[in-house]
Amino acid sequence: MKPNLVKEYRNSNGAVSKKPNEMRNTIKITTVQLIEMLLNWSFGAQPASVQYVTTPKLNKEGKAEFGEVTKIANVGIMLGYSYESSVNKQRERENELANFMAQKLWRGKGSRLSTALAIHNEKGTHYMSYKMQQTFKSFYFDSVLNFIPKSLLKPFFPQYDTAKAQGLEKAVYHRELKIENIRKLKFRKTTYVIVPA
Repeated sequence: MKPNLVKEYRNSNGAVSKKPNEMRNTIKITTVQLIEMLLNWSFGAQPASVQYVTTPKLNKEGKAEFGEVTKIANVGIMLGYSYESSVNKQRERENELANFMAQKLWRGKGSRLSTALAIHNEKGTHYMSYKMQQTFKSFYFDSVLNFIPKSLLKPFFPQYDTAKAQGLEKAVYHRELKIENIRKLKFRKTTYVIVPA
């Protein structure tokens, strides 16, 4: 017999509503608590999703055309993984030598604190480290919140051949995301909503 995943809840007016138990698995944490969780990461590689707000880099022409752009995205990731191991496993799949070595973070200005957390030593800024898997949703806006289709922005993004740098046909997309840009993180059936410290 399947467990009943729906419970009844009464709002302030006494009306009955039904919400899945999954709604109860939402926890508010501060950025400091998120850093601590990622620093003490003990879950190994975990599939997760993250919602974030960033300012994507544009070349000079893009900045002149669109000004400052804001990106809001919800993406599927692999958290707590080993970048070098992941690239070398892919190299083996492509019948290449597993001899990839990652470059130093920010040209030696960064340190890896755990498989899920890094720090920029000069700025003192923490970053969540992850492998990009897929984009669920992403939206771009100008400074007055006009929506901009990605197709218009794409020609102005800096070009970098990740696969070539890794010696691969199929790239491993490693990312470092500033902690203060994270709005939600979900893994192991729990959603963490990030609030300012």
